[in-house]
Amino acid sequence: MGKIDNQSQVGLEDRERMHSTDLKPVSGGKQGKTAKSDHGVKTEQDDAGYHSDMHLELSLDNSSDPAIKPINAQPSKAVDNIVERFKALRTRQLIVGVFIATVIVLINNLFHGRGTFVVQVLSVALVVYTFCYVAVRRGAVIFGGFLFLWSLYVALTLLMIQYSGLRDPAVLGFMAILVFAAMLNHKAHFLGLALTIGITLLAVGIAGQLGGLDFSNNPFGWDTVVEVLIIYALASYAIWTLANDLRFTLKRLQSENSKVLESKHAYKKIAHYDHLTQLPNRIIALEKFNHAVYHAQRQNSKVAVLFIDLDNFKTVNDSLGHSVGDGLLVEIANRLSRSVRDGDTVCRLGGDEFLVILDDIADQTEVSLVADNMLQEIASPLDIEEHCLTATCSIGIAIAPTDGKDFDTIRKKADIAMYKAKNAGRNGMMFFDDVMNKDMLAHIDRVNSLRNAIINEEFVLYYQPKVDLKSGRVFSAEALIRWHTSEGKIIPPDEFIPIAENTGMIIEIGQWVLFEACRQCKEFQRNGLVDFSIAVNLSSIQFRRGNLEAVVISALEAAQLDPSYLELEVTESLLVENSDDIRSQFRALQKRGVTFSIDDFGTGYSSLAYLKDFNFDFLKIDRTFIGDCIENENHRVLCQAIVTMGHKLQLLVVAEGLETQQQIDVLTDAGCEFGQGNFFSEPVPVETFYNLQSIDIRSSNQDPISDYIVSLV
Repeated sequence: MGKIDNQSQVGLEDRERMHSTDLKPVSGGKQGKTAKSDHGVKTEQDDAGYHSDMHLELSLDNSSDPAIKPINAQPSKAVDNIVERFKALRTRQLIVGVFIATVIVLINNLFHGRGTFVVQVLSVALVVYTFCYVAVRRGAVIFGGFLFLWSLYVALTLLMIQYSGLRDPAVLGFMAILVFAAMLNHKAHFLGLALTIGITLLAVGIAGQLGGLDFSNNPFGWDTVVEVLIIYALASYAIWTLANDLRFTLKRLQSENSKVLESKHAYKKIAHYDHLTQLPNRIIALEKFNHAVYHAQRQNSKVAVLFIDLDNFKTVNDSLGHSVGDGLLVEIANRLSRSVRDGDTVCRLGGDEFLVILDDIADQTEVSLVADNMLQEIASPLDIEEHCLTATCSIGIAIAPTDGKDFDTIRKKADIAMYKAKNAGRNGMMFFDDVMNKDMLAHIDRVNSLRNAIINEEFVLYYQPKVDLKSGRVFSAEALIRWHTSEGKIIPPDEFIPIAENTGMIIEIGQWVLFEACRQCKEFQRNGLVDFSIAVNLSSIQFRRGNLEAVVISALEAAQLDPSYLELEVTESLLVENSDDIRSQFRALQKRGVTFSIDDFGTGYSSLAYLKDFNFDFLKIDRTFIGDCIENENHRVLCQAIVTMGHKLQLLVVAEGLETQQQIDVLTDAGCEFGQGNFFSEPVPVETFYNLQSIDIRSSNQDPISDYIVSLV
């Protein structure tokens, strides 16, 4: 708040400076109509009716001097420091005021010739006041104030006894002393002086009545009038200052109270509303849902919860930046708010996830109409920072009390339905049902089982040979992962690799495959398979992680395998990303001698630019063309064209999925060099691989594969 009580702390330099400057009373005149703090709080100064020395509090409050630091660990010390300085200021002001008044009284007495006693008392008092001022100036505030008040009491008592007793103007000064003591806020001084003054007045009164003191020779004159007026003015100043300090303090407390209330409101808004879209957050969503369910129970109606997730929002954030992404979220929030009925609640859960609560629902048809309106509203083109964008979303819907009565259950089921909508093609809506719940539970169980499989090392590699179609020699094998569960089941990769990719576990699994495949390739070579290489499939996620080169090199070094014997197979989906990071990793591995093949060619984008830019070594014709190349003339022509194109680009061609001799003959006639498929062998464990009878596993033809490249040039 930037105020004395909780957010200002003055440094050592500033303390020294304020002793000589800021703590001095500010001269009259306008010192500026307003002062504005670092936090934007304006405070009225002299023009608001405060006397000029109030500038101390305001200057401490609103100072932008870097020496004044926010209070952090010990705010009370900083506040006490400022209070003590304020007390020192008031003490010096009082001493100066009394000093001036004493000088005037001294002059008045000299003018009227009232004797040397008064002159002596007042002269001594002036010396004591000067000493008190110096003491306070040097930091001895309590001592200086104590000495000042008691010396003032002694001076007034002596004057009262010397002249008119209880009728002397000095009696008025006693009240001023008590006001001074109250201003200095020292309880012991005040009570001690009050008691002493009371006893003194009583004693003087008794002495006057009993004749112990004679006050009859002191007539009332103009000098007495002057003294009365001076003491009255001094006491009035003290009372006015005390009252003004109190007024200032009360107004400050009122101001601080208002700021506390404003801060409380701001904190509540921060805690309950999204700062970007200004939509309610999950806390408000919970309250609205509970209220809606309570109302629905009384009205015999239902409550629908719609879980909304933007499709491909990460692409917008990554490609156009977070500023555009934030603008998109704000616009989506506005569109969702426009597409619902009055009284419905739109919330942002975080990221690109929104929640809509529809109250008083009769049936699913009503929910479908609202959801369909949302889909159409969101799908309309929008302009964000000169970018024309089209967004879509997937909506999952759960109904209370049909699908559950508590908020967390309904939200989770709506979330499940939303993922079902995404899997169904996105830009759609889906109502939750029990089948989804079972599928989700099965998915969760499979994820947990897969994680345990990694821990328990339940994976093994099978090997499918790659064969030279001319010589029949096995020159390579593709390493294919299998999951052998603890129950004895063998799960193919198609069932668990997608789960591993979605959960990020593919990184750990892929690394294990690389290390194990390289190790086994070296074993094959040691057991007589000369010039033998191994092929490993890569996931695009392994490339995106950015450390693929280091992982591959570590696997090769651990197996002591030459990089030229490792072939990495990638699909066209990776190449579509066309990122500089993927290209750099690709080329770095090629420079080290690792070979690459493009897998399943013909079924994806089949862009010739990928073949040219990435400089592959092998091209693998997808099995869908091979299977129909005998009966389907078009597929046979496509196979021949792919082989010819591969040769023109200096690529070796591998035919996948070979099942019959006729297929082999067609591919051989087309010039295809290598084949892979169940005709030769299905993927088998390493022990079986050594004993394959259908092919020449240890052919005497040991011509290196690189010779084919030479023949194609």
